[in-house]
Amino acid sequence: MQHYCSNCNIYTQQQYCPLCKHKLSNKMEDNGYYPAYETKIHRRRFAQRLVLFIAIFAISTSLLINLLTEPDQLWFLYVLGPVLYGLLLINHTILSKAHTGSKVIFQVIALSIMLFILDVASGSSKWSIHYVIPFLVTLATLFVTIIVLRKPMKWREYIGYMTTMVILGFLPVILFLSSWSTVLWPSAATALYALLTLIGMILFSEKTMKNEIVRRFHF
Repeated sequence: MQHYCSNCNIYTQQQYCPLCKHKLSNKMEDNGYYPAYETKIHRRRFAQRLVLFIAIFAISTSLLINLLTEPDQLWFLYVLGPVLYGLLLINHTILSKAHTGSKVIFQVIALSIMLFILDVASGSSKWSIHYVIPFLVTLATLFVTIIVLRKPMKWREYIGYMTTMVILGFLPVILFLSSWSTVLWPSAATALYALLTLIGMILFSEKTMKNEIVRRFHF
């Protein structure tokens, strides 16, 4: 408990003022150093919950209207994809304190899922799998690489996220081999870039980082 001396304009935990020796009241005065305020964490959590509620409201409302009016055509998928992506964009990418690498990975995954849903809703021509998803993975890998090259001290901080992006780089090839995709060159280009990124990580990183990369990929 702190006491305030109005004569000397100081705060002290003693019952007597160390300057004027006057006895101070046991009643704790309002301390200007500790004002009552709403923390940023509380405001951020409230905003995240509000966005979540709006997303649930938008999806459930569009689904209900869709089922009541045109149950044979699931047009609510055009709402579902963008709303889910917007939810992650605001709550995880903008409002959260997550690592930049984590935000990039979640953005790639969320964008891929949203575009795939829109692709299915528009007739499933597989344009999202053929072209867009490989391009997104390549662009995200390049973005993380640029961050690391600009700040070499972040190698250790970003190694896990770089590893994840390299693994995602081979996903389009897996989709092609499993016949989900029928266009080879975007998948092959993404896999090649992922492989070159991995080789560059091994060649140009420090010895400790090379050991970490080898350990993660079990070479």
